[in-house]
Amino acid sequence: MNRIIAGIALASASVPAAASEAVSMRFDCPASTTKPSQPPELSGQWDMVMDVGGIPSFGLLSLGVSDKRLAGSIALNAGVAVVRSLTSDGRTVAMIVSTGEGDVRFDGSLASDGRRMCGIVSYHGGQKLGMIAQKRSDRGSRRSE
Repeated sequence: MNRIIAGIALASASVPAAASEAVSMRFDCPASTTKPSQPPELSGQWDMVMDVGGIPSFGLLSLGVSDKRLAGSIALNAGVAVVRSLTSDGRTVAMIVSTGEGDVRFDGSLASDGRRMCGIVSYHGGQKLGMIAQKRSDRGSRRSE
């Protein structure tokens, strides 16, 4: 138990330094070249990172079905924002996120396995930010430890 606490303390102590240094991030996401026979299951928890001027901004994207549409929330360092909609044809993804300053749009591609999406966030004032999200494994598929 002490090793776990020490590991968490070490990891949290190193995050601010690493998060403040500019890095070169790659947002490659090989998109599916064919439309899948059935749409991938996008509901669930997604780990995400945005490239904000070379500084990684980490967050959690939570998606679920609401009124027959995908919606949810994004939790980032700056706070929580509402995902008003997310649509996908199995190859591309479009997401509208509501913020205090107005809507933000994400346009990207979906990997052929449906577990990674990456693309560009069109922010206020025309700012473009790279973003990638990786779907977490479903709880039912995890091994008990």
